Amino acid sequence: MNNKNNLLFASILSLILSYGCDHNVEDEHAGMRSSEPALRWQDALISGNGSMGILVYGDPENEKIIFNHEFCYEPLGTEDVEPPDIAKYLPKIRRLFKEGKYREAHDYSYAMAKKEGYPGLLWTDPYHPAFQMKIDQPISGEPQNYLRSVDFETGEITISWSDDSGTWSSKSFVSRPDKVVVQQISGDSPINCTIEISGEIEKDKEWDDPLDNKLYIEIPEGSVSSDWITFRQAYTLNKRGYESGTKLVLKGGFSEVEGTKVKIIGAKEILLLTRINYLEDFSSSELEKTKGELELLEPNYTALLEKHSAIHGEIFNRVKLDLFAMEGRNKTSEQFITHQKENPDSLDPAFLETMFNMGRYAFISSSGENPPNLMALWNGDWRPAWSGDFTLDANVNLQIAGTNIGNIKEGIESHMGFLERIAPDWEINSEKLYGCRGYLSGTRTSGRRNLHTHFDEGFPGHFWLAGAEWLLLPCYEYYQVSGDMDFLQNCLLPMMKKVVLFFEDFLTEFDENGKYFFAPSYSPENLPKNLNTAAVVNATMDIAAAKESIINLITVCKELSIESENIPRWQAMLEKMPQYLVNSDGALKEWATFDLEDNYNHRHVSHLYPVWPGLEINPEETPELFEAAKVAAQKRGRQDGSAFGLSHMALIGSRLKMDTLVYGNLLFMLKNNYIYRSLTTSHYPNRIYNADMLNSLPAVVMEMLVYSRPGVIELLPACSSRLNSGKISGVNCRTQATVESLEWNFQEKRVVAAISSKKDQTIELMYRKGIKNLRCNVPVDQKTKNSYLVKTKKGETINLEIELM
Repeated sequence: MNNKNNLLFASILSLILSYGCDHNVEDEHAGMRSSEPALRWQDALISGNGSMGILVYGDPENEKIIFNHEFCYEPLGTEDVEPPDIAKYLPKIRRLFKEGKYREAHDYSYAMAKKEGYPGLLWTDPYHPAFQMKIDQPISGEPQNYLRSVDFETGEITISWSDDSGTWSSKSFVSRPDKVVVQQISGDSPINCTIEISGEIEKDKEWDDPLDNKLYIEIPEGSVSSDWITFRQAYTLNKRGYESGTKLVLKGGFSEVEGTKVKIIGAKEILLLTRINYLEDFSSSELEKTKGELELLEPNYTALLEKHSAIHGEIFNRVKLDLFAMEGRNKTSEQFITHQKENPDSLDPAFLETMFNMGRYAFISSSGENPPNLMALWNGDWRPAWSGDFTLDANVNLQIAGTNIGNIKEGIESHMGFLERIAPDWEINSEKLYGCRGYLSGTRTSGRRNLHTHFDEGFPGHFWLAGAEWLLLPCYEYYQVSGDMDFLQNCLLPMMKKVVLFFEDFLTEFDENGKYFFAPSYSPENLPKNLNTAAVVNATMDIAAAKESIINLITVCKELSIESENIPRWQAMLEKMPQYLVNSDGALKEWATFDLEDNYNHRHVSHLYPVWPGLEINPEETPELFEAAKVAAQKRGRQDGSAFGLSHMALIGSRLKMDTLVYGNLLFMLKNNYIYRSLTTSHYPNRIYNADMLNSLPAVVMEMLVYSRPGVIELLPACSSRLNSGKISGVNCRTQATVESLEWNFQEKRVVAAISSKKDQTIELMYRKGIKNLRCNVPVDQKTKNSYLVKTKKGETINLEIELM
């Protein structure tokens, strides 16, 4: 094309790209609505600023709000226990593995751990609520016109109703800039109510407490005045604790103390400002400082909300999804859930779009100094399932799967801060368990320590080698999408070296073919069909992670022109890696040794690590392994229906271009009681509050619409034709480019996209199902029948229109 035609085409394409905007009402914020108050905390609405979170039931007359803080973990006295020093027993353990005596090897390892003083499997400190606020407000007659809602773009929860005396509303949000929970009650008539803060919160009845219900907390302290409520809670086994201060601001009326409550009479409006302080030393209270800072805040709900929503909303709106489901967007959560159950054969696009937005909202709201834990940030029970902790062999990585491609840098900052806090313990684990330098991650943590003490005779978690690389990969992915050299050199690279350092020391045994022998090894949390232990050799995940850590380190060092003397040694290590194996069914094996039989019906899919989150197996570079991975995915069962397994398999399905698998898993999640009326999610159908599905669902949708690896962007790799049309904007790619806009209409056989690049590069643009014609505003060279090469400059936007086969 000449320049004149380029400009004409760009203008036409700009108009095409704007098509679909009328499908979305731009002045309406994304959000959710519910028609009934919560009767249990799982159905309470959520808001948070990453560090503090609230669960709002929405009961007009007897309101309950549960407050959470990201560092509220009840100390059990176990976090500082180091793993046993069993490295000296490694030669015998390996000999037993080489002899095929897997059970004996595991039993010997555990016996020696006990001999060295290991007390047995230790639970992580449980995540718990901070306290509960009760607001009792008598109403006149029966409440009418009830509605509760969450605005995803502002983080605001609104409860509205009317009664015989007028119309009422209760609003709340958790401010990022001011680090405060803000609540407002207003109405047509004077407000009469009582407000009380209490530490009395029920224990979860869905989970057997391994600690026999003994709580390691002191009797809480509290004070009440006409304008302040304070709460202080100390732990018994160390000097830590937390406290909160709540400031009451009234317009009109007055307040007085009534026992442990504040009684408010005749107010026109009530404003509550609450901040929680987590204290390393409970004796050093920060309440006076907090009171002083809250006194300085402008007591204006609208002004405080505008400050917060400017920050929160900008993050949320970096990616937008529109499935052109205008008519279906106004459903309440109850209606969405019921409608999907009543129509179980096809996804409700409005429901999927709402859950995509809910997932982004929840992730942003629960990313603070830590990434989301199993419960994200919100918990209404003491002693939740699996301590509500950070489970590292799947759950954390699934929750943050959308942070980089979804352009939430704040999420990766949370994750990296978390890793930097716990990584020093990885060197202790490595030395004590294997006599190696470098990093060996544990499997569970409360976010303070990650000493490897969660294993026993039935759970060989100490044999898992892939953890550190698995956890660092999202940080490497951030570098791939951003090109942030400061982050790479000052934060990531030193940690990458320590991951490889462990494998340099660990890989000293060889098989009969001269390849590394990974012993011990472990594929979370599965065991071979023909074995009575999960303690194994050559787990595919461990091999994949080792290879990936070395490949990525070599890539970075070449880009930076450093470590030239070490690169040949690392390359030699890659040549000694055992080959992945394919079983007699044609499926990629979970263990790269022929004597271990695959166990297909399991919730974890760790052996497909080189498909997702890794980029090693793909149809262009490894076609035979790609087909074997597809067979493995097809044969994998759902076992107990764990939600994280559904999300994990959907992500893998997107990489394998299996649109029916992705669509099927999304449908299974939305129709089978995994979603509470709050639009938060459970681990099992309607049981055990977990955020894995919720926070990973946006990643599933983005991966099915845009796949990328360095130098390659594939459009709609796993989008089912049953989602006939839609539009997404702002998706980051692992080649320092961004899909600014992607719109598809399968019925019209049309795809329109705009892609910008952060650097000068050549990108292979692909639509795998067949390109009949492609028009672009810059010159392109056809590479295959379904892909084109385009040279793009930094800051340049590529506009293209694809006519589909």
